[in-house]
Amino acid sequence: MQKKLLAAAVLSALAGGVSAQSANVTLYGTLQGSFEFASATGADGTAAAPAGSASSTRTGALGLAYSANPASQSTRTRMNPAGSNFGLRGSEDLGNGMSAWFQIEIATTLGAPPPNAGVNHGNAPSFRNTAVGLRSNTWGSIGFGSWDTPFNLIAVSTAQANGRSGAASTGFQANLLGATTFGYGAWSAQNAANACLAAAGGGANAGCFNYGTNFDRRERGGLMWWSPNWNGFEARVHYHATMDGNAVTADNRVNGGPALKPNIWSMSLAYTNGPLAVGYAYDRQNDILAYGVNLAGGYAATGVGTGAFTLAGGAGAAAANMSGSKGTGHRLGGKYAFNLGGGSSIGVSAMWESLKWTMNYTNQAAAAVDLSELKKTAWRLQGNFTTGKHFFGLEYTRANELKGSIAGGNGFNGGGTDARGIILSYNYMMSKRTSLTAYYTDVNNSTNANYSGIVFGGIATAAGADPKYYGLYVRHAF
Repeated sequence: MQKKLLAAAVLSALAGGVSAQSANVTLYGTLQGSFEFASATGADGTAAAPAGSASSTRTGALGLAYSANPASQSTRTRMNPAGSNFGLRGSEDLGNGMSAWFQIEIATTLGAPPPNAGVNHGNAPSFRNTAVGLRSNTWGSIGFGSWDTPFNLIAVSTAQANGRSGAASTGFQANLLGATTFGYGAWSAQNAANACLAAAGGGANAGCFNYGTNFDRRERGGLMWWSPNWNGFEARVHYHATMDGNAVTADNRVNGGPALKPNIWSMSLAYTNGPLAVGYAYDRQNDILAYGVNLAGGYAATGVGTGAFTLAGGAGAAAANMSGSKGTGHRLGGKYAFNLGGGSSIGVSAMWESLKWTMNYTNQAAAAVDLSELKKTAWRLQGNFTTGKHFFGLEYTRANELKGSIAGGNGFNGGGTDARGIILSYNYMMSKRTSLTAYYTDVNNSTNANYSGIVFGGIATAAGADPKYYGLYVRHAF
């Protein structure tokens, strides 16, 4: 009741004195403060930074690692404020088993932007899952807005055993999982032009490639359907029209090139029965990579990690351009909790994924080295032991080597692009809403891999460097 009264007061203030009309409005949020040590040592050397790039950016064009600092990043102290949020949600009974619902949620940073503020979050709070819709007892819910895709959600719910100790620095999902070594972090409902254009800040190519290849997304422009619970089965289907309306011409062409209509279909099916949960998710991304490539004017890899290749995206209809792309993702996982009695339990989970991108081009040169196919598989194992207020977690994740094909017949070299990581965590519940967590996160990159390892705020990582993060955080939910 106190949350609802406070929510009504907040809505009243925001509306200039007009009080909330529904009693079913709830104010909620999570505040998470951390103090951690971070490093990335073991790299062989340092590549030069592209002109106009910032030294804090993790990667240049397609995996060319650079930094104004030495390739081995010594230990430094910091906070990683990603993970806090503030929101309002509510509903209105429409009768006959139907209701209207809404949610407005923003990310908060406890006064400090994440280290990669120019690309993923920005200096001001950004919107998280935010939508409005209708709900029926018979056919489920529909929603319109920005939301995590089902492909993303299956990894953090159905196939996640260690969510109790989850934080920005204790999650390989959306880095070793869900993306390639060329990108970093999750994609969070941002305007593609902000990541793809040089005016947005240093490292535009890396940020744009992350936009075009990432499968762990909070995507805008969504039409969403969530099924009711059918004897433990639940389905989700999302369609997201991701095109930036002000960044393309009236005929849907980028830089005068081919017509592109980027969109995403994402769907999942999950089954939950007591301590058991299993699920499968599928993603199809149409023209997402092609849109980013053409918006940025193309990419060129100079041989660090994967050999020389390009992604054509010139200006004008006669230029070499990526005329279309398709990304497909499969994710399968599950978890189980064994009750040991006396308030103790053991939890286990596993997840496997397969990602693939195919690209088509127009006006290719005879000796083109354009990348035509890219593939990656990865998997994750988690286990935990809970007793009373204490939680001990262990995670192991493996990102396998990239495989690919080049349109001009040259071989694709994905050797040394694999990585492994472990996470150790301890969580103590001080109350139902407040907990303290200690963690250690360790990523082992092979010679040509530069995964930062974590969802947001990954340390600058040259090829072959091994990031490590360890520290404490306090989480309070209200």
